[in-house]
Amino acid sequence: MGNPGRSRFFSSFSAALLLSVLNPAVGLAELPADSERRGIYVSAQVVGGPEFADLADSLMAVGGNTIVFDIKDQPGELNYLSTVPLALEIGASHKATMVDPMGLVRILQERGIYTVARISCFYDEHLAKSRPDLVPHARGGQGLWRERGHLAWVDPSLPEVQWYVLDLVSEAAGFGVDEIQLDYVRFPTGGKVEEAVFAVDGLNVSKREVITAFVRQVRRTLIGTGVRLSADIFGIVAWRRDVDLDRTGQDLLSILPYLDVVSPMLYPSHFFPGFDDVVNPVEHPYYFVHQGCKRILQIATNHGVQVRPWLQAFPYRIPNLDRTYITEQIAAAEDAGTNGWLLWHPSGDYKLALTAIGDYRHGPRRNLADDERMPVRFTQRASPKDATSDSVAD
Repeated sequence: MGNPGRSRFFSSFSAALLLSVLNPAVGLAELPADSERRGIYVSAQVVGGPEFADLADSLMAVGGNTIVFDIKDQPGELNYLSTVPLALEIGASHKATMVDPMGLVRILQERGIYTVARISCFYDEHLAKSRPDLVPHARGGQGLWRERGHLAWVDPSLPEVQWYVLDLVSEAAGFGVDEIQLDYVRFPTGGKVEEAVFAVDGLNVSKREVITAFVRQVRRTLIGTGVRLSADIFGIVAWRRDVDLDRTGQDLLSILPYLDVVSPMLYPSHFFPGFDDVVNPVEHPYYFVHQGCKRILQIATNHGVQVRPWLQAFPYRIPNLDRTYITEQIAAAEDAGTNGWLLWHPSGDYKLALTAIGDYRHGPRRNLADDERMPVRFTQRASPKDATSDSVAD
């Protein structure tokens, strides 16, 4: 059973919040005509290190123009000295590496770099350990729910959890960034999620409604700031299978009206054998990136939302990650008609990726033939259990 106090608190809070989902989108920021963004993710450690300036210059030298950097990462550490009360209470800024975030943003923008502040929303180890009352319960009165043994998630349906993220969004917008990017804006999917009990359970409110209402509140928070809003979504959400939408709460059709940009995480390694009837998806980077982008573009363009996918620049489950593997993903995104792309490497090692970007934009580069890009398929479609991916690097 969930905590009755938490449920009553959520119920009173959610009435107005969920009704707002039915209203028209508000405050969408206008994107400039030249809005193709080609960029990389940079961790807090790299941003605060001596090599960051060289990395930014190297990115621009090969034709990149965008840097996504952590404001709040998966462990829940803030990369700057926050004045948000809950952040101060739990000491979330104790590892901050950005002394002057506003100055850093200004310097990057003066170099012609588009700045994106990334916020990990509901995967927050620090908050979960500091405030266990904000953690989902384990079914059957077994204490707090853990994902594969780790106390990592806070309850996305709790108002205090949402308010915390909204306060951080407001604070980050004040740094003058071009865009706020929401990551982990979903319910957990890893481990024994069927044993997790959320405050919303037992109420006539779905996970999809919770996430949609929260994204709308983020949009409201950004009204008048000129800061754009994007969200990272599971790549599998592009296939719009109910099993994925119900687990994550990420209903693309519902959240698109409140976004300027959507970034599907189309890492080929995260599509497990059998997905889309393909024997080994990781061997077909072009196919899965192209298919995912096309599917999302069909929906996003109706809402005036740009698509900017996350591509894989890290070696997980890839036997031979080379420049061609990366350029194939870039080609797939651009052939599909996206407004740019972003490369992800969790530790910030972009030597190979920067070379690949240079190859793609300035040559020479090797293009695979169409028949090489087409996947080998099973004769029967995989079951939903086999075909569901669980991101480890989003």
